[in-house]
Amino acid sequence: MKKIAIIGSGAYGSYAASLIGDLHPDWGIHIYEVGGKEIKNQDEIGLWSELLSNPYDALTKGRYFGFGGATAKWGGQILTFSKNDFANPSNFLKEIIALNEKYRQNIFRKVGIENNYPEKRIANGLFTKTGVWLDYFSRNLFKKFKVEKYPNIHLHPHCRVIKINTKEKNVVSFDYLENGEKKNADGYDFYVLSAGAFETTRLMMVSGLQDHTCVGFSDHIAKKVFRIFDTTKIGDVDMQFKIKKASFITTRLIGEKNGCSFFAYPSFNAEFPFFQNLKKLLFGKKFSFKIIGAIIRDIPSCMAFAWSFFVKHKLYVYKNAWFLVLHMENDLGYGKVYLSKHLDKFNQQGLAIDFSIPEHSERSFNEISNELEQMLKDNHIRYTRVTEKIHTEKFEDEYHPFALYSDFKSVDDYFNTFNNMLVIHSGVLPRAGGINSTSAAFPLIEEFFRERYK
Repeated sequence: MKKIAIIGSGAYGSYAASLIGDLHPDWGIHIYEVGGKEIKNQDEIGLWSELLSNPYDALTKGRYFGFGGATAKWGGQILTFSKNDFANPSNFLKEIIALNEKYRQNIFRKVGIENNYPEKRIANGLFTKTGVWLDYFSRNLFKKFKVEKYPNIHLHPHCRVIKINTKEKNVVSFDYLENGEKKNADGYDFYVLSAGAFETTRLMMVSGLQDHTCVGFSDHIAKKVFRIFDTTKIGDVDMQFKIKKASFITTRLIGEKNGCSFFAYPSFNAEFPFFQNLKKLLFGKKFSFKIIGAIIRDIPSCMAFAWSFFVKHKLYVYKNAWFLVLHMENDLGYGKVYLSKHLDKFNQQGLAIDFSIPEHSERSFNEISNELEQMLKDNHIRYTRVTEKIHTEKFEDEYHPFALYSDFKSVDDYFNTFNNMLVIHSGVLPRAGGINSTSAAFPLIEEFFRERYK
């Protein structure tokens, strides 16, 4: 029987724990998590981060801790890469794509929804990709995968891991704080480091396993560009969400420009009072009689929403108007992670982030917007442009950090970095492509524990 230590219980820790639990019910799996059953943001949990330049909301809006981590708050979009995603992928990325295609059905089976929709090539070098947006009650993957129910999984809540101790390529132990007391965990056969992209990077830096001075990264940048009226179709592509097992089946348009991927994606019901108040109750946990009253007053629209959802199995589109949002990879070289001089409540160094959007990325973004506008004109779609000029300070981050830990020649090179530890987070991906990229790294866990470490 082997003993496995998993540090962090977000998307990747939960996936790894449940997969290992299924494959090896006789192995002992121990999960160390800084939080507990209640999901908390970085301020509530006591971690520290700061911005050195432009806004980068992923640090505050994208980091959550506790069993399930950010999956309890994120949109829950499940998408994977295919050969259509990149024009000139590196060898490492090519092999990741191959693993995405190999294990794609495993991932969708694991979340309980089939996705057999083919990708379709359309005009202007674009293609469509269908994803699954998990329903509200299925987004916490720790709960979705029933991690706590495995008899061979042991939980260690409120344990802040502060240092990974190594000897050459072997992890020998790790130090952690529990109730203010410093402890050491050793005697494990294998370690999975899955504490989230930024916290894992911070931990690797303080442990001397990544550059101690600076680690580069990038992310998607996004902005609403068009408000569209009267139809949910762009040409032959219907962007309206379908409903399957209470989850949304989504469609996006993906392309690539100047070596950066982008995708155009709908935002429905942003101005629908019922929908917005319902989100405040579900996501913001903001219960008030005022919100309940507003929902009741909007009963007619609520009934239309319910009819569309439960009978037509489509998402209701308020006033048949919606926004088209453009997302694009920011170019590499303009995101940097440093160790902060400030200490968090655990007396550990926090993070300092420098993130900027260069002029050439802004130009690419505007060029893509113009090309999408021409597509709308060619298809005789009524629309208004949300903003004529998009400035860097008005972009909104999408919280898919990539290229934090991706300088590998191959998947073998990545797997063999350590003899007895797998480091896994979205930053392992050298590109985020035109998708919400979290699920694109799941196949690395699948391949490793099905084929490499048995």
